[in-house]
Amino acid sequence: MAMSQDNGGKGKTTPATKRFVYIANSSIEKRTYDSIYFDVSYVKGKKMVFKYAYTGPDVEMLADDEYYETFEFEINPPKGNTFSFGSNKFEENKVLFKRSCFCLDGGIRQLYEGKITGKKINNTTWLVEMDVVIVPRDSKTRNPIQPVRRKLKGYFHPGGII
Repeated sequence: MAMSQDNGGKGKTTPATKRFVYIANSSIEKRTYDSIYFDVSYVKGKKMVFKYAYTGPDVEMLADDEYYETFEFEINPPKGNTFSFGSNKFEENKVLFKRSCFCLDGGIRQLYEGKITGKKINNTTWLVEMDVVIVPRDSKTRNPIQPVRRKLKGYFHPGGII
């Protein structure tokens, strides 16, 4: 658990945290509403769900500075010690990105472009590398937000997804 720190009179700051977890015998369920928006829940299933979560630093005395993001996907349990898939399987494997912030481009979205690979390190640990493109929501601002390529690498351990 992250401990708060004093940041020179601006109140306590909770440092950023990263979490890399997976759960077996589960699945991601997407429920679409308003034809383009959806929410996500986790149900018992035959797949493995991987989730990376980042919580940014939080300054107690600063309003609306909170930032949270997740990347998640599901796969059929690999027959060996590796897995790999590209853009053509992103929708099937429900590769999702969620940004929660006081910003124009918050919310959850399906990703469609990139590559994800995984290698089993031991009985409980997977080393997963992601190279994905995050396409922003349609923006009506003068300076639309451009797609962003993100690379992520981490050791995923069994744990609670939520």
